[in-house]
Amino acid sequence: MSDRTPEYSDQPSGHRPELVLLIDDDAGIRYVLQEVLRHHGYQAETAATVEEAEKIKQRLGAEAIGMVIVDVHLTTNPRFQEGYALYEEWVALHPTLPFLLISGISTSQNLPAISSGAVPFLAKPFTMEALLEWVQQLLSDPNTPPDTAIK
Repeated sequence: MSDRTPEYSDQPSGHRPELVLLIDDDAGIRYVLQEVLRHHGYQAETAATVEEAEKIKQRLGAEAIGMVIVDVHLTTNPRFQEGYALYEEWVALHPTLPFLLISGISTSQNLPAISSGAVPFLAKPFTMEALLEWVQQLLSDPNTPPDTAIK
């Protein structure tokens, strides 16, 4: 958990919590993205697996999570799409919880929710600016995509 705690008292009502749950099987990616998020004032929790993410959600409660960034593939096998399955399951349970899907596997863009535009997607490698733009947008108004976000 970050040592920075945003002040919620001056936030407009309806403002999402600043906590970002980041799920990626690559420890280096988790570390870099967590540090970037923290540097920009966000709290960030990380998980390497669906099981770890579920434990964090149980511990914190879904309402404490402002958004989820999840890698579509949480193993080295591109046929498994654990992150996408987690997205589908959690969005059914928590329809207002914003997601940003990420992947270094180009065929991920063909998944139904990504290709239809139902969920934002960033292809790896992406810039930190693009990531931060999505984070800011999804935490403030998850229904309106940023103008310059890349897909």
